[in-house]
Amino acid sequence: MRVYFIFFITLVPLLVNGAVVKELHFKTHGKFEDAKLCDSLGVKTRAWYQFWKDKTPKINAKLIPSFEDSLEHFYKSEGFYHVNIQKDETNSSVTFKVDEGKNVIISSIKITGDDELKKFITYKVGDRFRALEFTQNKKDIKNKLLNKGYCNYQLKSKARVDIEKDIVNIIYDLHKNPPCEFGKITISTPKNINKKIILSRLLFKEGDRYSLEKINRTYHMISGLEAFDGVELNFDQQNDKINTGISLIERSKKTRIEMGLGYETDIGPRGVLHYERRNFAGNAKKISLDFKYSNKEKFIKNSLYWPAFIKVPFKGYHYLDLKNEFGYSKIEFDNFDEKKLSNSLHLIKDYDWYSVDFGIGYERINIKKPMDTCSVSSQDFNPNSPLENLNKNYNLLFPFAKLHIDLRDSKINPKNGFYFSQFLETGVDILSNSSTYLKALTEARAIKTIGLFTYAIKGRVGVIKEYANHLPESKLFFAGGAFSNRGYSYNTIGASNSKCKNSGGKTLVDTSIEINHPVYKKFDAALFFDSTLISKNPLEFSLDFRHSIGTGIRYNSAIGPVKLDVGMDIERHSQYAISFQIGQSFWS
Repeated sequence: MRVYFIFFITLVPLLVNGAVVKELHFKTHGKFEDAKLCDSLGVKTRAWYQFWKDKTPKINAKLIPSFEDSLEHFYKSEGFYHVNIQKDETNSSVTFKVDEGKNVIISSIKITGDDELKKFITYKVGDRFRALEFTQNKKDIKNKLLNKGYCNYQLKSKARVDIEKDIVNIIYDLHKNPPCEFGKITISTPKNINKKIILSRLLFKEGDRYSLEKINRTYHMISGLEAFDGVELNFDQQNDKINTGISLIERSKKTRIEMGLGYETDIGPRGVLHYERRNFAGNAKKISLDFKYSNKEKFIKNSLYWPAFIKVPFKGYHYLDLKNEFGYSKIEFDNFDEKKLSNSLHLIKDYDWYSVDFGIGYERINIKKPMDTCSVSSQDFNPNSPLENLNKNYNLLFPFAKLHIDLRDSKINPKNGFYFSQFLETGVDILSNSSTYLKALTEARAIKTIGLFTYAIKGRVGVIKEYANHLPESKLFFAGGAFSNRGYSYNTIGASNSKCKNSGGKTLVDTSIEINHPVYKKFDAALFFDSTLISKNPLEFSLDFRHSIGTGIRYNSAIGPVKLDVGMDIERHSQYAISFQIGQSFWS
């Protein structure tokens, strides 16, 4: 025992001396922030939540000798070829004093062979030359050529640096041969998955012009089935033909369980639970169960998804997916309660950037509300009856169709792009207590990032026209909440020209404008302006909007932004709402 103790007290000083930690400081002319310099050296700084830690970075003293060379390499890659770095080291710290010197600028850009190259180049004469940007731009040019089908191109690029004159001359020489085509396509799938499932996700066929973008999108389409642990695409070029091999490994972990929490002012806390079984009974089918619970809303939903259910009789690999959703819900609105049993059958064509969804739905709805002149329509109200709760059942059978066009750069946290959707629903008079009607909802979103600012705008316009028998109020338009006007809680905005408070409307205009700016690492700050109009009658547009302004904070996580918003009605300052959302909201 004594031997081990002597060995331990002898080893401790060696371990301590071998891991001397010193503070890291920089003295520069401000070309780059300290955090950027730390990243270039691979030095970790404290996380945003580690407020108890000193923000001054600490490093192992053994690494100091290599840092000077690493800093010099970083500055030269950023165009500062005359950088002078001095080191001032003490027992507790090391300070790098950086004199950047004059930077190298781009003096000329010469292009020979193909002038199309001009639109691919991201920099211009007079810009500071950055070696990393030059290398990345060359990769981008190659990808753009491959996207256009030119797999046999010849590209030469040079950057001739004259350090004495502090200039660089860039030379490109491009020669494009005839474009390539997709050749033979071979698919290897697990035993319980039919090849037609993969064919339904292919965005190219034999003889199509080669495109790297189509390959990448196809990869994401196949991965989106969530039935595989591995998706491998192999290519064999034979002159101007690109043969493609697709190999798949079945997913081993088929069950996924997700939970989420949220909060809104009037609703309070809410929780959701999602259970999913992927590749259920083979052929990439998927079943799921969803539960939601809050003070005002409770629901359970079961879903079955069956990809490539039926083939469309067109040339190519065109299939329609099947989706069936069955659910039961209880919702407390401000002036009525609703119980709903529903089932909808969908046929879906998803082509990555657009999708078409059409089918037929059934809803049996029970509405319970106080019996008065506001809560019932003229054909239901009897002024001689005692005031009591009204219970009425509705049976709705409705064909529907949806179109989505999604040209955003990301579906999780987009920074640029455009989104459009169109929804149509019409009731048919077949069942007892049924209604005939037409419901249309159009939505468009645009998002653009310029510098550090991200600008977003969203607009929804909806109209409902009743023909025979009125609709249950829950089928009318309401607004408010994290996905709508954020000065109000969920569905608390009704028709402003109705005699009854928070009555549903048949005309909706709902718009939002938002500006985001990064404030610290993965955190963004937001300012928003939301405006909503709901009218009692169809195609009734006025200027009686409810305007709200607010601010929010976003944390950009791997599953999408985590958002906290506080909004307030401009005219009614006592009206405000707080909403918390995990995942997409404004751009979902």
